[in-house]
Amino acid sequence: MVSKWLIMVYGFIELDTIYDSTNSFNNWPFNSGAANSQTVETNAIPPTTNPSLGQTVDHPSFGFDANNSRLGFAISSPNYNGYKVRSLLEMDFLNTPGECQYGGSFPCGTNSGPGMFQFPVPRIRLAFMDISSQNWGNLLIGQYWSLFGWRPYYMYNSLQIVSGPGSPTAWFPQIRYYRIFHFSHGNKAEIAVSAMMPPSESFAFPAFVEGIKWVNTNWMGEDTLGNSAKGPSPLSIGFSDVQTNYNGSFIPSAGAGTQTFNKSTSAYALDLLLPIIPIQNDNPGNTLTLAAEFTYGQGDAWLFPNLTFGLGSYAGTAGASGIPSGGLIPAGNGILQGDEFVPLDLETFYLNLQYYFPDQAKTWISVGFAGDIGTNIQSLANSIGPKTLGGGVSSNGLYKYLAPWSRNTYTFVNLSHDLTPAVRVSLEVGSYNTLYTTGITAADQRAMMSWFYFF
Repeated sequence: MVSKWLIMVYGFIELDTIYDSTNSFNNWPFNSGAANSQTVETNAIPPTTNPSLGQTVDHPSFGFDANNSRLGFAISSPNYNGYKVRSLLEMDFLNTPGECQYGGSFPCGTNSGPGMFQFPVPRIRLAFMDISSQNWGNLLIGQYWSLFGWRPYYMYNSLQIVSGPGSPTAWFPQIRYYRIFHFSHGNKAEIAVSAMMPPSESFAFPAFVEGIKWVNTNWMGEDTLGNSAKGPSPLSIGFSDVQTNYNGSFIPSAGAGTQTFNKSTSAYALDLLLPIIPIQNDNPGNTLTLAAEFTYGQGDAWLFPNLTFGLGSYAGTAGASGIPSGGLIPAGNGILQGDEFVPLDLETFYLNLQYYFPDQAKTWISVGFAGDIGTNIQSLANSIGPKTLGGGVSSNGLYKYLAPWSRNTYTFVNLSHDLTPAVRVSLEVGSYNTLYTTGITAADQRAMMSWFYFF
């Protein structure tokens, strides 16, 4: 008897080597800002600094890690009365360290050092089931890519571990309904709605995302998503929108009564994948693809990993003893000022060109420019005080930001070559440029080399 169930194991081994001109980040900046000695609290007490690792960010750093290696299991069921179920479990090793090799006063929870990179804990990326019906569409339940920005179909090709600046690339527990409509001449349209985990479970409401996407499968281009997934992708345009409800209570001044707040925010994303020189005769060589995205809205920084703008726990309030209360809102999404919640306005973008050489696309070059802009952070800093709003912890856990930044960009170029269908080597150079609300600009020059073995 032959089973009609299909089971597949897949993944890749990845080794990254990273050089930074500053000690602004650990190996994975995500959406963190570059820093220098004028932008961080170099004298902060532990756990945000460790003299043995250097008191200042004005020092280069070098790292190795294999944490972005991937392992996945995909299962597909036979058709049953018009229904079919597929499920997937995928993990990487970007979680908190399983063992810390630093002793003394340096805590194991700090995001740096051998304990982080040599003894990681597996992390679930994807864990979902997808129930499909030709008559009713599809119901997806579990942890999956964010519908905001139509991930994973739109991501710029960079060696940086996703998500880098300007890209809302993350995974969330959710319930999603979607349906694909087929038209003539290769045209398709997909609509989707999703209820997913909000930025804080205390908000009592899920976040809601809606999206619509159009594709034309007769116009195909070669495309690499993130740092690894390469293959043909169709011409497509996507629109998505997210709504988030922020609510809670706080004390506006010492000895005052408790105040409540309830604020709904929204943001939208526009995405484009344009094969400028499309694939001809199934040959991916000598092709050119443009990937682009623009997002704008309020209170949506939680969809961008590590995007805090360097904000600390400032809540604009005082507790019963006159001490400012802790931040009630995940940093980067908004602040409590006076008697109201003020969401942060966020604008993000990326432009990415990928050219595949005429060697059956074994070699390609990718150039890009991406960024995060907090459009109202400077005005908030002017009225409250930049250093009052600072205090966020750097991605490597060694420093606190003296003041928040309002703009962070990443410019890069990378070259990749497939030595075999299973082995790839890639090299990227790039520059992080961060503008702080104090008027200071910090920069980090990064070089990264990655090796992949796909299975």
